[in-house]
Amino acid sequence: MKRIVAILIFAICAVSIYSQEVVIDCGNPALSDYSVRYFEKYGYKVATSDTLELPFFDDFSSSYMYPDSSKWSDKYAFINSSCARNPISVGVATLDALDEYGRVYPTLPFGMSDVSDFLTSKPINLQRNVSDSIYLSFFYQCGGNGNVPEFRDSLVLQFYSVADDEWRSVWRAAGGAVMNNFEQVLLPITDSVWLKKGFRFRFVNYVSISSNYEPSWQSNVDQWNLDFIILDANRTCNDTIIEDVAMVKNVGPFLKDYRQVPWSHFLHKGREAVYDSITFTYANLQDATHNINRQYDVFDKDETSSLIPARTYMDYHCGDDSENAGANEEITYTKKFCYFFNDENYLTEDSATFLIRANLKTDVAQVREYYRWNDTVRFYQEFKNYYAYDDGTAEKGYGISGQGTANASLAYKFEPYMTDTLYGVYIYFNRTQNDGNVKYFYLTVWEDNNGIPGDTIVSRLGVRPSFANELNGYVYYPLDTAVVINGPFYVGWIKTTNDMLNCGLDTENNADGKIFYNVSGTWQNSIISGALMIRPVFGYELRPDADVPVEHIVPQCSIYPNPASSEINIETETDFNGVMIYDNLGRVVMQSGTENVINVSGLPEGAYFVRPYSENKVFETVKILIMR
Repeated sequence: MKRIVAILIFAICAVSIYSQEVVIDCGNPALSDYSVRYFEKYGYKVATSDTLELPFFDDFSSSYMYPDSSKWSDKYAFINSSCARNPISVGVATLDALDEYGRVYPTLPFGMSDVSDFLTSKPINLQRNVSDSIYLSFFYQCGGNGNVPEFRDSLVLQFYSVADDEWRSVWRAAGGAVMNNFEQVLLPITDSVWLKKGFRFRFVNYVSISSNYEPSWQSNVDQWNLDFIILDANRTCNDTIIEDVAMVKNVGPFLKDYRQVPWSHFLHKGREAVYDSITFTYANLQDATHNINRQYDVFDKDETSSLIPARTYMDYHCGDDSENAGANEEITYTKKFCYFFNDENYLTEDSATFLIRANLKTDVAQVREYYRWNDTVRFYQEFKNYYAYDDGTAEKGYGISGQGTANASLAYKFEPYMTDTLYGVYIYFNRTQNDGNVKYFYLTVWEDNNGIPGDTIVSRLGVRPSFANELNGYVYYPLDTAVVINGPFYVGWIKTTNDMLNCGLDTENNADGKIFYNVSGTWQNSIISGALMIRPVFGYELRPDADVPVEHIVPQCSIYPNPASSEINIETETDFNGVMIYDNLGRVVMQSGTENVINVSGLPEGAYFVRPYSENKVFETVKILIMR
């Protein structure tokens, strides 16, 4: 799954033409985490000695993250349910510019199209006669929800010649325009050079990395999606109808305001936190009407089990519910959701997980036997120690970038269900080529001021994007001081350079009105649609930080003149033990005692951050300018 780097600017909210709010394409947090555990267990290479018999079929509904190793011999394609628009069935294979670990390939040249990902079948026995009428069919989509390949980029299908031991290109699609729907391709295999035992086919994508001057922008690009690949005999050129009814979209989410919240907070909020209905989408891909039975089950998932149902009982079962689906009709099914996530097994625990499984029942016809996997979808409703608007998958990357944004602020609004202690933040930053976005920032928490960020509660200095293999690819950033939150608050950062930090953006969920940015001294509401991959953490599981002092009050301070030239005056509501002055990189450049007047004549001109401190109080941090 080799993947690359280009830039899509979704919106510009600029104080000048050089500073802007931008959305770009990104890496893969879920894959970066999953890959480590997968390859430790199964190894990197998959054996290719087993020869498959016809029919060959995959619609990618039965595999997770990587292609099914019983059918495919490599691990480059990303199996997912979020990158495609209007998929044929739930699950597609995406070829892009990331490797099998979810990282941008470091060697792809700028401004040139080059080979990236492969999706290669295992050897197949095609020792057949031409009269057997063998066809390969598949559906493909350019761009989808991801980055659109340029005209110079392409998706290529290649066949392997056993006799010559070489790959030959037999079909190609050029990039250039996003496809909202999938297009079907049906190719006959008649040349005797292919009709051998050991035949293989593979898809290859060509990508072109952005030549933009800013390394923090350079991330994943040029996505192609594949679905419903069928290789079989006794087919014709008119064999374009799929004899199947398939799930298209998963169920969920079930929480009204967030995708995840802490378990104790959920219990405090009660039933009003949950939607009263369940919805999923399926499609009749056939040219005739069929009666479809729909149902769903809810299971309490035990943490010690890897399969469902996890415990020996079913919590809730929705009985039979049938409806006719017309030819080529897509149906969105909505039914009353009577289950409330309040299992007695979890009442004394810090977290909880529930499985919602929805499935279709059609018939037992043998012609549809191979498609049974796409009759079922599963959604895990988890309750952890954090709040999340996002679902854990970054389709894009978000940031503030350009000249004049070196001290810009980003704030993300949350309204917790109950008073609790904030210990830190999970953040997913997209990987860029050669880690071009690893720049210092101030991890900051603000109060609410009538719907916009207000005074600073706490700000941690000297923080940089990290890329560890944490849960879902997130990294935990603890606060210097834990704080009690009893109402709306904002969490985010203050930048120190003009570079974009490139935070993950989930475009499948929308945190409208929750994202704010400040470039020139005024907070503005973002016009970007999506949910940032930022998750404030409340207590419990991250108790390594439980010994951090808890501060309920954030004393205010006034620092003047601002801009200053030779000295500054500090006025606070309460006494302080000293003052720290930091530069834009989070380094301490000056430290003073309890005096209220500080000589700053020895500091060069520029922006600085000043914060008084005491033994058990956290003062607000004030940004000042020194000019002469």
